[in-house]
Amino acid sequence: MGITERKAREKLQRRQDILEAARSVFSEKGFQNATMDEIAERVEISKPTIYLYFDSKEDLYKSIVLEDFWKAEERLKESFDSDAGLVEKWRSVYLAYVEHCVENPEYVHISQQLLAPESRQRVSDNLLEEFDNHTDEILGYMVQTLEESKETGLVRDDLTLRRMLLIAWRMTVGLLELYFSERTTEMGVDDYHELFESAFDVLMDGVLQRGS
Repeated sequence: MGITERKAREKLQRRQDILEAARSVFSEKGFQNATMDEIAERVEISKPTIYLYFDSKEDLYKSIVLEDFWKAEERLKESFDSDAGLVEKWRSVYLAYVEHCVENPEYVHISQQLLAPESRQRVSDNLLEEFDNHTDEILGYMVQTLEESKETGLVRDDLTLRRMLLIAWRMTVGLLELYFSERTTEMGVDDYHELFESAFDVLMDGVLQRGS
């Protein structure tokens, strides 16, 4: 490996190290309370070094938000493109989202922070627009699958798809928050796979046409 290539790799790794440290700090403290000093301390570099990679705290925060959304979208696309039957495709997409969240709890915490009015007031309109666009894109995968199912008569005609997805999403986030806090273990639920398989079945009971 040449010197130029080695330095490029080291720079890329340093950027990723900064992102990982910042992701942890933002997840714990939110955008407003997180400081560049603490992020620098976590990654064991000087604060000025961070500014060699990111223009500002918001630039760093935005990079994390967009990278995490991209990872979620890629995972959902893989499930969405499967050849399974419609209900099994829903299950695959739903569980792919859950698994992504379980493996990346900071993604859940940061995205939930950006939904809170007090947090949205402290970041730029540009970041909020990108965040909302990515949220809509993820919901779009779900809506497309459900619209396909509605055309086949599998889904109830009286359902408003986005309203149903909003209910499903908030229910799922609530269960994830219980799981992250280990409250589900206190309630006698240890296996998150079984928990979210059951949640999916409950959702299906409210979505499918009777007799489907």
